[in-house]
Amino acid sequence: MVHLAKKHDGQSVTRADDIAESEGIPSSFLAQILHELKRTGVVTSRRGKTGGWKLIEPPANISMLRIVEALEPEALGQIPQPTGESGVAVRNLWESVRESSRQILAQNNLETLASEDEPMFYI
Repeated sequence: MVHLAKKHDGQSVTRADDIAESEGIPSSFLAQILHELKRTGVVTSRRGKTGGWKLIEPPANISMLRIVEALEPEALGQIPQPTGESGVAVRNLWESVRESSRQILAQNNLETLASEDEPMFYI
């Protein structure tokens, strides 16, 4: 996703093989991720010889929470009902962890992540 954010100009597409090579992940695994992100409305694709993938929106509009919810909807999902003496205390802790995680992910977007990678040059 960060790779697509860096390449985003609203028009150009990026080949999946280029993304996989740049990010060091297998093409077959990346294909699964991209198809799920397409199904959830985060990316779009163009077929053919000049085909590839691009973000549907500007990177600043795509939060990391949106991506996590698209790819791993259960990751920040329901917390089981408490059981035993310490169940309520443990559940309360997990609810705090979940809410904090959601806030951090919501406050960060692809544009932020893409710009953190950029080297700084001083004259």
